[in-house]
Amino acid sequence: MAASFTPYAGGPSKGAYKPSVIITISNRYGCGAIGIARRVCDSLGYEFVDQQLPVVVAKRLRTSPQAVESAEHGARTVSERMLRALEYGTPELGGRADVPSFDEECLREVKEAVRDYASHGNVVLIGRGANAILGRRPDVLRVFMYAPRDWRIHHIMDSHGVDEKTAAAEVERVDRARTQYMQAYYGVKWVDHNNYDLTIDTSAFGEEGSAELIVNAARRR
Repeated sequence: MAASFTPYAGGPSKGAYKPSVIITISNRYGCGAIGIARRVCDSLGYEFVDQQLPVVVAKRLRTSPQAVESAEHGARTVSERMLRALEYGTPELGGRADVPSFDEECLREVKEAVRDYASHGNVVLIGRGANAILGRRPDVLRVFMYAPRDWRIHHIMDSHGVDEKTAAAEVERVDRARTQYMQAYYGVKWVDHNNYDLTIDTSAFGEEGSAELIVNAARRR
């Protein structure tokens, strides 16, 4: 698929064009991805999409953003999904296999919302399986950020003013939920670096350095 192009308002010549790029950000919890992503958007003039997406999905489903967030964070494991499918296919339980659950409806709308934002180009999409939804494309830069567990725990402690035990528990909970979400709904290993175009240890490069790496990669894209 060829990269799409959008009119470029500035620059040396009127009517010039610049390539439209979509950046997806996946990250281990506590590695500072949000701050890095905002820096990237500021540098490139891209739209930053994070909390807007569950709001859009909620409007489509006529529910609350909190319900959408809960469905995403409470992703079932593959085994749980298989059990549910068996239950819906068992007549004596009174279920119907053709009736989607709220989780499935939510997933469908998340995919549509991600594709809608991506169609505009020049956007940074945080999480939501955007890297798996869009896949390997010449106009998509799929980024994964990580850092050593202890570094992330102390980063959370400093950022949110919580103790070590609380920070460690959150790291385990969120990382586990994201792993299950990607495996259950997209059939991919969330931390497999083969699913990304650029992986960054944020503890080694810091917020500014990590953002610079992404900006340079996007410009080359």
